[in-house]
Amino acid sequence: MPLRIALLAQPRAGLSANLLPSSLEIKNLELCDDFTATLNTAIQVVNQGKAVTLTSQSGLSIVLMAGLTAAQNRIHPHAYLSGFAASLSLAVEQSRRQPDDISIEQTSTASTAVEQFSALYQLIDDIAARHQQPESTHEGDDDCQYWFTEPNKARVASLTFNSENLAFDAKSQAGSTSLVLTQATGLKEAKPLLDSSRLFFIITGNTEAELSTKLAELNKHLGNPALNSSVLIELMHQNLVCFQASSQASSSQFAIVLQGASADAVLLEINALTKVLSKVIAEQIDYKTPAGSYFSPAPDSRGKVAFVYPGVGTVYPGMLRDFYQYFPELYARLEREGNLREMLQADKIYAASNGNNETDNQPQEMTLSELAIAGVGSSYILTQLLCESFSVKPDFALGYSKGEASMWASLDVWRNPHALIEMTQTSPIFTTAISGELTAVREVWQLNQDEEISWNSFLVRSEPAAIEALLPQYPRAYLAIIQGDTCILAGCEQSCRDLLKQLGKRGIASNRVTAMHTTPAWSQHTQVTDFYNQPLCDALPHHIRFISAAELLPQNANQPVNLDRQSIATSIADTFCSTLDFTALIRAAREHGARLFIELGADRQTSTLIDKINRADKVTDSLAVATNAKGGDDIQTLLKCIAQLITQQVPLSISPLVDGLTRQLASLEAQSTLHTQGEPV
Repeated sequence: MPLRIALLAQPRAGLSANLLPSSLEIKNLELCDDFTATLNTAIQVVNQGKAVTLTSQSGLSIVLMAGLTAAQNRIHPHAYLSGFAASLSLAVEQSRRQPDDISIEQTSTASTAVEQFSALYQLIDDIAARHQQPESTHEGDDDCQYWFTEPNKARVASLTFNSENLAFDAKSQAGSTSLVLTQATGLKEAKPLLDSSRLFFIITGNTEAELSTKLAELNKHLGNPALNSSVLIELMHQNLVCFQASSQASSSQFAIVLQGASADAVLLEINALTKVLSKVIAEQIDYKTPAGSYFSPAPDSRGKVAFVYPGVGTVYPGMLRDFYQYFPELYARLEREGNLREMLQADKIYAASNGNNETDNQPQEMTLSELAIAGVGSSYILTQLLCESFSVKPDFALGYSKGEASMWASLDVWRNPHALIEMTQTSPIFTTAISGELTAVREVWQLNQDEEISWNSFLVRSEPAAIEALLPQYPRAYLAIIQGDTCILAGCEQSCRDLLKQLGKRGIASNRVTAMHTTPAWSQHTQVTDFYNQPLCDALPHHIRFISAAELLPQNANQPVNLDRQSIATSIADTFCSTLDFTALIRAAREHGARLFIELGADRQTSTLIDKINRADKVTDSLAVATNAKGGDDIQTLLKCIAQLITQQVPLSISPLVDGLTRQLASLEAQSTLHTQGEPV
């Protein structure tokens, strides 16, 4: 008989019991010394039309009910038990699955009923969390990684117990029991962004005196000797709820964000800021600390927010690794929209590190097309997160090089950006023409097939004019990118080295093969235009001023890009084939009114460039903020970004912060009640 038993994993506090309707008849069943016998009993009760709460001595519980019962009561189970037999082959057959469908196959030597129950509970939890445990161990969420699956394909896992103490039933083959579990629609609760080791407080006021008073009040609360984790979470929750209410009613002139890893750490932040508060306000200078505390005494970002999208090559091993635990609904939606594994190039980005991969600028052995896909994928996720979860709305958008494609893909312009993934993987534009074999370069240079191309790119600290003056002497060297106080020189490696020697400059070789932004790329202009001529969404974001580097080219005379298929495709192709003047692009964005530049993509390379351009231009009222940084904690970097947006008084929602604290308080209350009543024995 096929099985379809809905399973819900309940934590020790039993919070998910609130999800069950009062009309549902539930039988409580305690785990006995024989796990298999207990599970058999639970299944028999379920077959009688009832639900079962199976509880172990550890305090954990699993709710079982018929899949149809769950559907009728609009319950979203965490998993389905679809196979339960004396061997794995029989369990797979019962589940109506094929052996190849099982992506995680676990074998346990657990000998006690409690250990076996815990193994089943953990597997249900893993399916609900959409993550995979490290092989041969259950170290906890921090050691897990996202469980990628193919589009429209449910996750399937098996669990086999091998023990002399097991007996499936009177007729079973002693020593083995196998279960097959399949993914259901229920998701594990999001991990809270804030907790007792990740603190976040907002202080608002209209005067220095008001800020000082509130800082002193918070200092007093945090210095209370009776302060514990639960009181700290309650204090933080009250603070953010108060800000949430006040920001909806009216806005204060000033907003300070304080962050720290403990109450003592935040006390140090308060003490440091208090000493310089008068000076910061008087001199109108932004204040920030390594811990993430921020204060802008002259916020000027309303209506002036620009989203900036980085180019190819910023992705790195393990990027955005833990985001799925904090934003499970977002990842579930992304899975429904397309192939998340391909979008993030997960097989390369999340592969086990080899050698010195962790210190390289990009993952090893990734082609230009793979880097491009992963770059767009990271930008897309961060854009959805910032716009949907935190309700940040950009006024402007621009991209660095191929970041222009990320911009159109991420901001609800292209109807089906996922379609570009396979196209990018197979298009000769990216695989052979301007990368790999460099057929476009071979054609322009009029080389025979047996003549080798030695191509490289060099980062050089130089004024572009000095390089441009020498280019006529080196027809196979090109000024590809202008970015602040540095330039990218690309082309024939020997020609580039000779030019640099004559220039008297040292270049840092990137060892990356791409002819974007060079003369040979113009032979691909038509193909690039056709590639990016994509169907558009029915409702377009006309409120965003999209700024393309193509606008700055002489032939386009600073004309904005029209929001139609052909205009967008042509602008991308123009940018793709021309020297990229990122310095001029940032200056143009500032002229249009952009002041706060938020980088949406892996790492913070573009933010660093914008800061350098602003300093060189002696601009003090412009700021670049990164949503991600290689080598840092992803969530901490995100919180630092949100903190800066708050102090800059950018309209946004802090619901993701408040909601996580609300769940923690509910859990603490339930645990307290459970402790008062006594845990099950």
